Amino acid sequence: MSESSIDLWINKFKAFSQIPPEQLEKIAKSERGFWLYDIKEKMLYLSDGSEYLAAANSNLAFLLQKIMAENEFDYLLKVAGESIQSRQNGFSLRVKLKDNRWIFICATILCEKEKPLKIAGTFEDVTPHVACDLRLSRYVELIAYYDDVTGLPNRNYLREILNERLKGSKNSGGIFWLMFIEVSNFSYINELFGHTVGDEFLKSIALEIKKLLPRDWTFSRFGGDEFVILTTSVHKGSVARIAENLIERFSRPWNVMGKRLYANINIGISGYPQDGELEDVLLKNAEIALTTAKKRGSDIGKSLYEFYSKSMSEEILKRVEIESEISRGIQKKQFFLVYQPKISSDGSTVVGFEALLRWNSQKGILTPDKFIQIAEESGLVYDLNRLVLDIVCKDIKFIKENAFKNVSVAINLSGKEFAMYNMIGVLNEHLKKHNIAPEDIEIEVTERVILNNLELSRQVFDSLNKKGIKISIDDFGTGYSSLELLLQLPIYALKIDKKFVDKIELFSNEYIIVKSIINMAKEMRLKTIAEGVERKEQYEILKALGCDQFQGYYFSKPMRVEEIKSVKM
Repeated sequence: MSESSIDLWINKFKAFSQIPPEQLEKIAKSERGFWLYDIKEKMLYLSDGSEYLAAANSNLAFLLQKIMAENEFDYLLKVAGESIQSRQNGFSLRVKLKDNRWIFICATILCEKEKPLKIAGTFEDVTPHVACDLRLSRYVELIAYYDDVTGLPNRNYLREILNERLKGSKNSGGIFWLMFIEVSNFSYINELFGHTVGDEFLKSIALEIKKLLPRDWTFSRFGGDEFVILTTSVHKGSVARIAENLIERFSRPWNVMGKRLYANINIGISGYPQDGELEDVLLKNAEIALTTAKKRGSDIGKSLYEFYSKSMSEEILKRVEIESEISRGIQKKQFFLVYQPKISSDGSTVVGFEALLRWNSQKGILTPDKFIQIAEESGLVYDLNRLVLDIVCKDIKFIKENAFKNVSVAINLSGKEFAMYNMIGVLNEHLKKHNIAPEDIEIEVTERVILNNLELSRQVFDSLNKKGIKISIDDFGTGYSSLELLLQLPIYALKIDKKFVDKIELFSNEYIIVKSIINMAKEMRLKTIAEGVERKEQYEILKALGCDQFQGYYFSKPMRVEEIKSVKM
């Protein structure tokens, strides 16, 4: 539109120097139209695209504010002013009206000798497009800020809310807490039953946890098997009660898609401002408290919650150092196996071996009780497990070729090793690599590992049993016993713990327990293996009770694989 044509266009409006508000609204409701603003005269000219309807003068601000949503007119003036000051050719923007419609304004700034004189442009009703954009924006927001499985706020949402809470609390002096939750068996459930069951399980626990929380607390899925709760300003005791309620709920099974699932949780808690005044610090300290809860809980076989303390950080630093040493030890193959013979009831015939892990560390030769728990909690146990399986299969081949052709070797699997994502597949891989038959390996698992997830244990035991691999329950009778295990699982043998063998000569309660275990095993056609036999008297009492196999220093200490050739039994 040229300058001369604009002047002609303006002249058409001269008769409309004053217009009522309803006429302006009529123009604004047009699907599209033209407009021109004379900067010098402060006159606005409007057209609906088919005829010249009106011109507005000094009532411009009042009239526009009447039809535009709150603050939209100020925004329009701001954009126009910035465009003029920066000497731009024009501008465009979307403006909301009070009737919830949206119009798109496109403008060109007309100048004479670089001085702005008029602004000419168009307007168009874009409400349908904006509605689509808003739906898209909402969808993008859902993806960005909400978990697609549980529908809970996700990590991004939590971080934004936490930062807002931190800013507000600095001014108000309020206190609040972060509760970091980890569901221990989620990865096992996914592996065993598939992701469909895993997702439904997550939905179930998310719904149940939410029921136990006050409505104004923020409950989010942080990722994987982790959840974070952001409280309002409450006392420490209230947080502790909620944590106790959550742990109690997880002590009971979950019924998901017709399956009875078991899962434990541990909880770490940090508080503002005593445990940190920054988002990352509070989250990190809650995780440190969670790590401490997992460790202490593992030691006593139960779920725990822990509030953060500075001493935990020092402990974590030590653990990180040990984790690094374990990782280097795996890479440098500092881990090795020693083998303790299993002796038959005649006291002289070798019927098998137990492989015992050792670590040739910078601090000397270490037994598993010094490092295996940290390896489990850090996830290094998976790499360690692969190394152990490779060594034991290679050593079995050596034993069969150089010493005993028809004996098997037992290996101990800890909780995470036993339930690792592909333990049977990894085992098959090493059996094939070294040309070892499944019958040449036995698996020893503690009762606690089995009871942590009975359904998983049943599945794994059945798979191992079908392959011809024998399974023994280690440390049987040490406090976690469940006779139900013997009815549900394909068990080959029960290993009588050393703590009972140590006092068997006193013919006290330990003797009664051992006698009962052996008698029960015989009735159920299970083998019994006594470990920690160190004296002749112990062996003779156990033999008289009918124990099938024996291990201990009375017969032989653990030895390197090369030494097995010299065994004379």
